[in-house]
Amino acid sequence: MVKLSEEVAEALKAANGEAVVVDVPGIDHDFVVVQRSTFTAAMAALEQQRNVELIREGIADVEAGRTVPLDEGMDRIRNALLLRKESESLR
Repeated sequence: MVKLSEEVAEALKAANGEAVVVDVPGIDHDFVVVQRSTFTAAMAALEQQRNVELIREGIADVEAGRTVPLDEGMDRIRNALLLRKESESLR
């Protein structure tokens, strides 16, 4: 954890939970400081959005006939996992 300057700490107190943009000298971009709960909620919403998009892609694949029989799909998964396990054991 990093200790903030008094200036940034005061800005955070005055912001009442809103995000604060912090300019760091010598770095070409700004940083946004938010409460941990805000960050956690934003990350959860982003993950949910990604999951919804993946589900939509899966539905589109099924509707377009891009499927394989269950047995074949399970064989592919098993083979991929075995290859990954073998690759990790070679390291």
